[in-house]
Amino acid sequence: MILKTLLAISLLFTVPVNAKEEHVPPSPKIMKLYTSIPEQDNWVTVPAGTEEITINVEALNTETVLFWLIPTGTQTWEERKLIGYDIKDDNDNHFSLTWKIPKLLHDHLEVQALGENKLARSILNITSSQ
Repeated sequence: MILKTLLAISLLFTVPVNAKEEHVPPSPKIMKLYTSIPEQDNWVTVPAGTEEITINVEALNTETVLFWLIPTGTQTWEERKLIGYDIKDDNDNHFSLTWKIPKLLHDHLEVQALGENKLARSILNITSSQ
């Protein structure tokens, strides 16, 4: 009983009575991910002869968006390639990248929205038509 009382008293002196709640910034959230070529059946199929594509992201609480190209298959994260990024430079929530695409594609396109305290992710499948 004495030990419980001493513990309770020590807690009174270690935690301020009027401790302010620490401000936690809101987490990033990807609202929309789309390209200049419409997605169909869960794939963006780039028509033959297309040289570039624009990737658009609408994200809240985001400072920077990273654009990654990841080969399809299992355990391919280590083979990813950063193809670009966009840093927030105004008050809107729109990020984009115009990317000069390779001739052959059959990959995943992952975007990462970076906020003050966390990361949000979204992915598109992308392939080139033969």
